[in-house]
Amino acid sequence: MPNCCPLARESAYFSQEIRQLLYGKGRSAYRILFTVLDNQAIPTVRILHVRHATQKTLGEEPKKPDAN
Repeated sequence: MPNCCPLARESAYFSQEIRQLLYGKGRSAYRILFTVLDNQAIPTVRILHVRHATQKTLGEEPKKPDAN
């Protein structure tokens, strides 16, 4: 079931495959970021972070202000 969730946009910034599950609707939507640990005796889901859907991407470089 967890592998059915789409890859999170943060997955591009980290070595592990990070997936996301959207929870809630509208303005109260949250993204649950997690990874699936298949290489253990019992496959495990590790929750990495719960973020509001409008928050910036984890691992992304902050944008530098334009110098005029």
